Amino acid sequence: MEKIIIPNTNFQCSKFIFGTGNLLNILSKKKRLKLLNSAVDKNFSHFDTSPYYGFGKAETNLREILKKNQNLTITTKVGLYPPGRSNQSLLEMIFRKSFGKFFSFLAKPNIDFTIKKANKSLEESLKRLGRDCIDILLIHEPIIELINTEEWRKWFAQLIKEGKIRYFGLSSLVASRLEKCIVKDNKLFNILQTLDSIDLMEADFLKKNNFPLQITHGYMSSSKKRYPEKSYKDIFNQILKRNPDGAIIISTRSQKHLTEFSNLLKNL
Repeated sequence: MEKIIIPNTNFQCSKFIFGTGNLLNILSKKKRLKLLNSAVDKNFSHFDTSPYYGFGKAETNLREILKKNQNLTITTKVGLYPPGRSNQSLLEMIFRKSFGKFFSFLAKPNIDFTIKKANKSLEESLKRLGRDCIDILLIHEPIIELINTEEWRKWFAQLIKEGKIRYFGLSSLVASRLEKCIVKDNKLFNILQTLDSIDLMEADFLKKNNFPLQITHGYMSSSKKRYPEKSYKDIFNQILKRNPDGAIIISTRSQKHLTEFSNLLKNL
């Protein structure tokens, strides 16, 4: 897999990033680690995670992969947190997810854009990941009306000075959230991670505001949902045309799909 420099930065990573948002839908830890190891074997050099994913378990599982592969890089996030206490057990997570379908408060994410909470979360993420530095730290689903941008800019600058992060920015599934942020304060980020699709082209708001596509995601799931007759090969080629210069997050729970994806890369 080729490596790219994310536009408007000096950060190098694999063209495709492995996303861990659905990792804990695999109940077997052994199978989760097998999938992560397989991603490394297929030359994914960057992994996207969050303390919200799997109630922190995604980060904990990644630690076992990162300690064997010091050259791997990582994105994690702050601002959106799992309900309840930190470091919940797998049983607690399953309980909250299952009964949260009937009692929403059990599974509703904790939204907190204070620096105090973000700093505590970052320290916990560093510990779970077994790292001294996070390569990319993003505000997760930012709500600009709740963010003191000046405080956040100062905090990010201090973290870089201390060597705890390298890059910072924003991540959202909602284009309008990111657009509000970049219009209000374009110094709040040096990396933007956003949902995009081949047909709806949600990330075009970036071009409108003179920003490149840096890290995008959501292509495969949206394409297969709306165009089930399309082959993976056709979708894959369209993805590369849509974001030719930036990085693209791929997320799967299936070893089979990961192998299919790897084979597509080989046949480029």
